[in-house]
Amino acid sequence: MLPVEKKVKLPENNFPTLWQAVLFRNIGFVPVDKIASVLKCSVSVVSAEAKRLGLEHISYDENWEKLGYMTVIRNNWYLLPYNQLLNLLGFSEERLDFILKNEDFFGEKLGGFKPELTEIVYEPLTKEQIEKTEQIACIIRREYSVSFAKKFNFFNEDSKEISVLHKRSGIRIVHGYLTPCGDVFSEDSEKYMPDALLEEYARVGINGVWVHAMLSTLSPYPFDKTLGDGYKQRRLALQKLVDRCARFGVKVYLYLNEPRGVFVEKLGEFKHLAGRIENGVASLCFEHKEVQDYLYSAVKDLFENVHGIGGCFTITMSENQTHCHFRQGNNCPICSGVSPEEVTSRINNVIAKAVKDSGANAEVIANLWGWSTYMGWTEEQLINGIRLLDKDVSVMCVSEFDLNIEKGGVKSRIIDYSIANPGPGEVAKKALSFAKEKGHKTYAKIQVNNSWECSAVPYLPVFDLTYEHIKNLTEIGVEDYLLTWTLGGYPSPTMDMIADYSSQKESFNLQKWYGKFFGEKSKDVQLAVDKICSAFREYPFSIQNLYLSPRTLGLANLWDVEPCEKSSTMVCYAYDDYKNWLGPYPLDVFVSQYNKLLTKWQEGIKILEKINDNQLIDELLTYSKVAYYHFYSDLLQTEYSYKKLIQDKNSVNELLIKEKELSIKLLALLKKSQFVGFETSNHYFYTERNVLEKLINVERIQKEYVI
Repeated sequence: MLPVEKKVKLPENNFPTLWQAVLFRNIGFVPVDKIASVLKCSVSVVSAEAKRLGLEHISYDENWEKLGYMTVIRNNWYLLPYNQLLNLLGFSEERLDFILKNEDFFGEKLGGFKPELTEIVYEPLTKEQIEKTEQIACIIRREYSVSFAKKFNFFNEDSKEISVLHKRSGIRIVHGYLTPCGDVFSEDSEKYMPDALLEEYARVGINGVWVHAMLSTLSPYPFDKTLGDGYKQRRLALQKLVDRCARFGVKVYLYLNEPRGVFVEKLGEFKHLAGRIENGVASLCFEHKEVQDYLYSAVKDLFENVHGIGGCFTITMSENQTHCHFRQGNNCPICSGVSPEEVTSRINNVIAKAVKDSGANAEVIANLWGWSTYMGWTEEQLINGIRLLDKDVSVMCVSEFDLNIEKGGVKSRIIDYSIANPGPGEVAKKALSFAKEKGHKTYAKIQVNNSWECSAVPYLPVFDLTYEHIKNLTEIGVEDYLLTWTLGGYPSPTMDMIADYSSQKESFNLQKWYGKFFGEKSKDVQLAVDKICSAFREYPFSIQNLYLSPRTLGLANLWDVEPCEKSSTMVCYAYDDYKNWLGPYPLDVFVSQYNKLLTKWQEGIKILEKINDNQLIDELLTYSKVAYYHFYSDLLQTEYSYKKLIQDKNSVNELLIKEKELSIKLLALLKKSQFVGFETSNHYFYTERNVLEKLINVERIQKEYVI
C-alpha cells in the first residue's frame, strides 16, 4: 500500500509555471514522450519549451530509469501526484510500493507520506511568463555551456583477473559501491559488481562484500507463497555473484534480518503464529517451533544449494519488523514475558546451526547493533545476550557506540556513523572483550571513506582518523572489520591503508604508506590531511544532525521565503527544521563549531591546491572541496532558517550571495567527476540540474524577499 496522501504546505515554485518545473527536472531523465503524456501535450511542444528554457542540448539517458529512479522519484515527490508520477516512471503501484518499503527505507526518507497534489498540465505561457522564462534561460545557458561528467560511468574499463592476490591478514567486508538495496538477486550482478570493481577491491585488500538478502525470495516461503516465486532463479544469480567474486579472492556475505513480519491478511492457515502486530503486519512469534523450523530449513536449504558463500551477518533488533521483540513495546501474548536477549540470541543460534548442518564452510556473525540502551537494553542484557550465543557465532559491534564526546563545551555520546570521532566506545569495548573472553571471534563495524557525516563523496581524505580508529581496535584484540554500511564502498586509498596495517601491525608506518601512495608529494599531502582531520574533529556531531540536517543534499536543498512548517526527514528533505538538526547544540555553539571546521578545512584545501599536479591529488582536492561545500551549505541553511524568522534581511541577503557562490563552484566540480553526489542506497542525491535550480531559486528569493 502506497504512503498515505497528506495535505501539507508545498514548496515554492522557482519557475513561472509548475509544468516548467516538471520539464526542467525530468528532461533527459525520462523519454520526452513520457513528459508529454504527463503534461498532456505533444512531444513537439515539450521540445520547443525545453529549448525556450535553455535545455535544448539535453539528451535522454536510459540509465536514469534503470539505475537512478530514486533520484527521479525524489525530484518529483513534491511536484506530481501519484497518477502522474507513476506515468512518468512507467511503474505499477506495486513496484513503487516495493521500492519505497524495501530500498533502504526510501519511503521514510521521503517523509513516510505523499503530499496531496493536483495534476499539472501544460498551458501556453503568458507574455509575462515568457519574459521570466527568458531570464531563467540565461542562467541555464550560462552555467550549462560546458558538458558535465557522464553519470553512471563507473568502473567500465576492461578488467584482468589478478593472478597473485595480496596476502593481507584479517577480514575486511564492504557493501558494494554500486550494489542495490532492494531485490538484489533479480538483477545480473555484472551490472552492480563489474569485474573492474572487483579487481579494484582486490587491489586495496577487500576480501568480502555484503548484500541484502531476504529469505522469502531465496528459499521456499510457506507464509506467502507468491513471495517465494522465482527463488531458484535468484539463487542462480547469487551463485554467479559468489563465483565471480571468488576469482578475485572476495567472499560474499548475506545480511539477514529475519524472520520477517507478514501482513496479517496473508497469514491464512498460519494465523496462530502471529505475535506482535503493528500497522497490519504480524511478527512471527519465535516461541512457536514452526517459526524456528522455518528459519532453520530456509537457511539450511539456501547454504546447501548455493556453494561458496562466505557467511552471513544478522541484525536482530530494529531495522525491519521481525520477531516480537524487534523494538521496545512487545505486546505479544505469548512471548512478552521472554527477555529480548533470549529471543535474539536464539535466532542467531538457529541460523548458525542451519549453516553448520548445511555443510557449508561459512561464518555466522551476530551484529549487535540495537542490543543497546537506545533500544531499551541494559548493559547487563547485552552481556547476557552474548553469553547465550553459541560459541561458533562470531560477534560484531558498532565500534563507536557509546563514545563520549565534547564539542564547544557540549557533552554528548555517539550511537553510530562517525569517522570524525574515532572509537571504540566504552560499551563496545566491554562487549567485544567479553565476547573474546568467551571464545567468540570478534568484528568491529566501522565506517570508512564516508558516513552520514558527509555521504556525497566517495571518500573523505581523513586517513589519519581511520588509522587512529583501527589502532585503537587492535589494542582490544579486534582484527576483522565490517568497513561500511550501504555507503562507503568505494575502493579507496583508505581501504588500502587498512589492509596494509592489518598485515603489518607494529611495523606499519603511516608516513611510509603516504609515500607509497603519493610519492614525492607525500609530506605535503600528509600535512593537508592533518589539517582536514583537525577540522573534522570540530564537527558538531549528533544523530539528529547526521540524519536531519541539510548537509546530505547540500546545495540541492531548495530554500523558501516562507517557513516550510515541515519536519526534516532522514538524509533527505531538511526544510527549515533547524531546531531539530541542531541536536544538543545551542545555535551559537553549532555555528561556532562549523566556523572552526570550515577555517581549518580550507587550510588543507589550500595546501592541496598548491601541489595539485596529478590525478590522485586532484581527486583528493575535488572530494575535499565538495565536502567543504556541503558543510558550508549546512551552516548557511541553518543561519538562513533562523535569520528569515527574525526578518534580518541584510543577513539573509549575505547568506543568499554565499549560497549562490558555492553553487557555482560545485557546478564546476560536477563537470569533472561522475562520482560526486552518488550513494548507492539513494542513487544520485543531486545532479547539476538540482544545483542549477538552486541558482534559479536563490535569484528568485533575492528578488521577492530581499530587494
